[in-house]
Amino acid sequence: MSITIVTRPSSSGLSRQAGGRPPRIGVTLGDAAGIGPEVMLQALLQTELHRRALVRLYVAEALDAWAAAACARFGLTPAGAALTGVQRVAVAGAGGLGQPHPGHPTVDSRRQAFVALDQMATDAAAGGLDAIVTGPVPKAILAHLDPRPPGQTEFLAARLGAQRFAMMLAGPRLRVVPVTTHLPLREVAERLSTASIVDCGLAAADALSRWLDIPQPRLAVCGLNPHAGEDGAHGDEEVRIVAPAVARLRAAGVNAEGPLAADAVFYRALAGRYDAVLCMYHDQALGPLKTVHHHDAINLTCGLPVPRLSPDHGTAYDIAGKGVADPTSAAQALSRAERIAVRTLVARARAQA
Repeated sequence: MSITIVTRPSSSGLSRQAGGRPPRIGVTLGDAAGIGPEVMLQALLQTELHRRALVRLYVAEALDAWAAAACARFGLTPAGAALTGVQRVAVAGAGGLGQPHPGHPTVDSRRQAFVALDQMATDAAAGGLDAIVTGPVPKAILAHLDPRPPGQTEFLAARLGAQRFAMMLAGPRLRVVPVTTHLPLREVAERLSTASIVDCGLAAADALSRWLDIPQPRLAVCGLNPHAGEDGAHGDEEVRIVAPAVARLRAAGVNAEGPLAADAVFYRALAGRYDAVLCMYHDQALGPLKTVHHHDAINLTCGLPVPRLSPDHGTAYDIAGKGVADPTSAAQALSRAERIAVRTLVARARAQA
């Protein structure tokens, strides 16, 4: 593994707030054949995060020269070592061509995306990063693992030793947490459990209070069935599974309400009654979220010892390299990663004072 420094002027005020140093934020570009490189680099430029933080950009060694040229095109020119800037971390272990082909993913491009993610996870687990931001990848980058994690969220949760975790999709007005994620709809009722709802609720409440500046978060918990089961008329999962989970969350000190009918709860959340909505399956959560926040939501993994964020979109191979990809979600993820990292560092510095 080799390191190359790209830097910009630092922010002394940030360093003073955070106990003498700026935050260290790890970034991957995702599959280089997708839109990850263009949106992540544009987002770095737009947010100017590299002026206030040490951004460690993880790339496969085979792509390091290409990444250096891409940084130069985006105005991230090489300079001397500093506490802030973009630090390319070139990771060995994936061969292949040194030039990505936008819109044409390959076995090599997937392997290169994995080794970058894997090294960033290693450094985060060792305490070398204050936050991580992952670029979009296909789930196939994890196909060689046994057992195969469903996605980056589960891979990172295992690598970082999370006791419980949850995926939160968050926009400026609405936050949702799916309890089950990538399952066929017919399997949701079988896989749903009181324990899984409780774990997601506890992880979400912790992230809202510790990372998102909401000291007493209010959680809405959806039912699974239409009208939240209507007293058993449309299914008994609300009585057997969801209501006991809500009771356990409340007993743990979480302000949780439910089971609630999903056809009305999102309006109430948008009106400010709830800080997040726990949903029983993927589309129950992401349908409303993407209707309201199609371009400006982020993905936040709750429950990790190191905060992980990502853009709320995929690789979009069909538009990769065409200059039309929207970097808004990536920029929001970078900005939120910085805020969480600084908040954590400031709290740590005050505790040690």
